[in-house]
Amino acid sequence: PGPLESGMVDDYIKRKHGKLEEKYELPQLKDVLKETHGVILYQEQVMRIASILAGFSLGDADLLRRAMGKKKPEEMEAQREKFIAGAEKKNIDIKKATKVFDLMEKFAGYGFNKSHSTAYALVSYQTAYLKTHYPLQFFGALITADMDNTDKVIRYINDCRDMKIKVTPPEVSESMKDFTIADDRLIFGLGAIKNVGSSSIDSIIQAREKKGQFSSLRDLCENVDLRLVNKRVVESLVKSGACDSLSQNRAAMIEDIPHAIEMGQAKQRDHELGQSSMFEVFEGEKEEISNASMIQDWSDQERLRYEKETIGFYISGHPLEQFANELAWFADASSASILEANTGIEVSIAGIPSKILPKITKKGDKMAIVTLEDLRGSIEVILWPEIYATIENILSDDEPILVQGAVDSDGNQPKVIAKKVCLLKEAKNHWQGKVHIRFRTPGLEKDILISIKEILEKHKGDNEVFLEFLFPDNKTRKLSVGESLKIKPCDEIIKEIEVVLGEDSIRFE
Repeated sequence: PGPLESGMVDDYIKRKHGKLEEKYELPQLKDVLKETHGVILYQEQVMRIASILAGFSLGDADLLRRAMGKKKPEEMEAQREKFIAGAEKKNIDIKKATKVFDLMEKFAGYGFNKSHSTAYALVSYQTAYLKTHYPLQFFGALITADMDNTDKVIRYINDCRDMKIKVTPPEVSESMKDFTIADDRLIFGLGAIKNVGSSSIDSIIQAREKKGQFSSLRDLCENVDLRLVNKRVVESLVKSGACDSLSQNRAAMIEDIPHAIEMGQAKQRDHELGQSSMFEVFEGEKEEISNASMIQDWSDQERLRYEKETIGFYISGHPLEQFANELAWFADASSASILEANTGIEVSIAGIPSKILPKITKKGDKMAIVTLEDLRGSIEVILWPEIYATIENILSDDEPILVQGAVDSDGNQPKVIAKKVCLLKEAKNHWQGKVHIRFRTPGLEKDILISIKEILEKHKGDNEVFLEFLFPDNKTRKLSVGESLKIKPCDEIIKEIEVVLGEDSIRFE
């Protein structure tokens, strides 16, 4: 985590492939850092550097490692003084010794020992191999293992979409209890549906194995044990999408459930009594069609809402998908990236308010805590009274919003303190004006800046452009490119800039 946060990972990769020269602050560091191309990666390296440059014993070097891990200012100051004094005795330049100590402190604070890193690297390599060559099986196992963690499942489902893997809702004619794979699809298991227990699932699977796939809702109700697969279970099956193969739309099936169960109970009663309808002797018997078949299906919004209600997350789509352009322009963070952000970082995030908890402040003003769900999970957003007053009347659990605010990472879970909120569909009216392009300074070369300038020149317009440079110390420097390089927003410029600088490198304010 230390080298990753510093941005040195890009330098490390370039050095490993011979695209960037390996640099060492002092010649004595070469033997210690040669295997990691001049980058401090392991705790053992920190200990060896302390021993070689400052004369620390192995015991003292281990105490230094512990102090760096604890990050206590008073301990670190004492260790710093001891390190500089030891380096001075070995005739090492104090400025260079101080710089080396700063690097050690940054990396070792979140560093691992080599054996620990090796073990995790091996597991990472194995899972990367499985994800590459057996993606369906990999994600099926992953989602099954984390089924109780909604945020992780949401992230995995969207990873599947990114990899063009089709994830479909549970299906009574195909699904088992857990995930199954069919025709390059990942099919949710029936066990994922709320109100559908193990005994209900066993009854459905046994009926299917005995008579084959179900042809209709009535066929399902006639062949399962209705003491186990009751009305509540059937409603959950329909709402989740598990009955989509049964010839009717979801809205029609919900209306038809009482009739289908009644017909199923009657047929099962007759069989128990040894009776049968004379129509059953004709194989081509045409099933009775109820008035429910004329009912119009739910809207996409209703369909997704019921999926979320019965499974806990969206599967066949997501309410944010229709706002792809708005997300690209106005959102520069996701719930996943905010979990790693430092306090005070300004972010713009879009999502669905899946939970709205109104509260009253000590002064008697109304505020709210909102759980905002996006394509990567969920994050808590604090709406103080002055912000809540502007959005209260239009805040709902099925209308995406855009939040601009600051990260607060103190406490157990990071959250966003909202400074500005609007409906996502109205974002252009509220956030039009400035374009921010973000660069990481490690590995930044002149050719990259020239490429960005050429892209801006192709899309001239009225929106001011700012370049943000993120340095290894997590500080950001910002500058305007001036009047001559103002641009007109469009999808093409996003794609072109992200090809050069990577995803999430451009945002619209």
